[in-house]
Amino acid sequence: MNSVYTTTITRAARARGLRVVVLDPSQPIFELRSRRNMVRCYNALTDRVGAATFFLANHKHAANQFLHRHGFPVPAQIKFSDLATAERFLTRHKRIVVKPCMQWGGRGVAVDVRTPAELRAALRHARQFEDEVVLEQCVGGEDQRLILVGGHYVAAIRRTPATVTGDGRRTLAQLIRQQNRHACAADASHRIPLDAETRRQLARLGRRLADVPRAGERVQVRLTSNYHTGGDAAVITNEIAPKLRRVAARVAKLFALPIVGIDFLVDARRKKFWIIEVSPDLAISPPEGEIVVEYFLDELFPGTARPR
Repeated sequence: MNSVYTTTITRAARARGLRVVVLDPSQPIFELRSRRNMVRCYNALTDRVGAATFFLANHKHAANQFLHRHGFPVPAQIKFSDLATAERFLTRHKRIVVKPCMQWGGRGVAVDVRTPAELRAALRHARQFEDEVVLEQCVGGEDQRLILVGGHYVAAIRRTPATVTGDGRRTLAQLIRQQNRHACAADASHRIPLDAETRRQLARLGRRLADVPRAGERVQVRLTSNYHTGGDAAVITNEIAPKLRRVAARVAKLFALPIVGIDFLVDARRKKFWIIEVSPDLAISPPEGEIVVEYFLDELFPGTARPR
């Protein structure tokens, strides 16, 4: 209950005079109560979201196909059924993403898979987390998450993959561990995994975990840009093009979620974008969380006053 994903919400709620009732101290499950209203929460997922709606948005293949049927630009995607079909999909698209259907935070995800050997390794990795796995066309662009509350655009972040900066003394493994120690002091989930995906990215760069980068050299150690795999996020709320905001508003209306994060890959040079995921239970946390949480509480408890 003391993670930043709950405390950002509970601090803002108490500041409005709302009562916070913890239902299970070992889980992020709590109730927010006013005199006239009660909302049960699991982090930012509330009992205002039905089970079918949550599954539709959270299941990566179901969401992808739902968006495609409604005319939104999404990468080509299939569910894994057998290796021969998966290899044909790889041959068709050259570069693909392999990911579990229902996981979050980049868990089990392999990006830019190019060879049959990488495909088999990516499938083994993804299926450590769950049996149902999707294969997706790898599309390029900047990772932008647009956040909408009550169907209204309130914030956006740019997400970038994890990097470390050399000092001429420490190895890449030591630099990653050092960065993890600093990041985890604020949020235990903000960690660069020392796993096969990190080693695969370093191998693409001709590097190993035992290498010592020169002082000031920045090394991108992951391909995923998720915060939970050590990625960084920057607030870009005022930089989002009006067209992208309108598309995000249509998606939010289609799913009918009180709060939603819509993940785009935006290729500004080619003036193209794709929707890669929809998050019905996004984390309200830094850097944009202090902004988002006030809109979130406005939606759940209209009429309560924001603190001055």
